Amino acid sequence: MKKLTPLQDKVMLWLSQGWHARRAYCAVVEINGERVCSTNTMEALTRRGLVMIDPHTRQWVATDEGKKLSPTYREPESPT
Repeated sequence: MKKLTPLQDKVMLWLSQGWHARRAYCAVVEINGERVCSTNTMEALTRRGLVMIDPHTRQWVATDEGKKLSPTYREPESPT
């Protein structure tokens, strides 16, 4: 996978840990009340399969692939 830009990396640090991103107004996207990026950034992350829009909340959330970017992510252990 192609490396993320610093801004995409910042956004994924939040989302990979369970935070949601929402469109605040126009093209501004907020996470936890902080302006973090634009909708263009979120569209790029969506195309890469790292985020998706939750159909219930209409907010961006990390996909399973995106969650793997969390600093605390651990592969699930397979039963033996």
